[in-house]
Amino acid sequence: MNRIALGAALALLSTVPAFAADRAMIDYLPRQQPPPNVPADMNVTCANKPEFTALAAKCPVIRYQGMTTWVFSYKDNRWSMALVTYDSSNKIVRNVEHKGARYIVNAVSSPKTQMVTISGQDNRTITVPWSELGK
Repeated sequence: MNRIALGAALALLSTVPAFAADRAMIDYLPRQQPPPNVPADMNVTCANKPEFTALAAKCPVIRYQGMTTWVFSYKDNRWSMALVTYDSSNKIVRNVEHKGARYIVNAVSSPKTQMVTISGQDNRTITVPWSELGK
């Protein structure tokens, strides 16, 4: 990279607000490579669309404060999602059930409200504050 391009890149980085490094971000990871320790009563069930006609190849996960939260379904097919948060060494640090939706389709993080809205089968949603996802 030449000096002009490097200077432009550094100038751009310096204009990013400080909070950008500390916001919940949505990432997409291969469904077939979940963390090695998925709880026994749960599945990785990421739907391709709200009508759930097939499994999606990639699952939305939430990254926040060095943690990664996977959204799992329960093997008994209840209308709940398990938000299982892992640290950087894939150790489970939190496992919380949220009722009202199942089979994650998408997730959206809002810096304005500091909430993540997770949508699942039949367009049902759950909303989780960032504070439940971090350290």
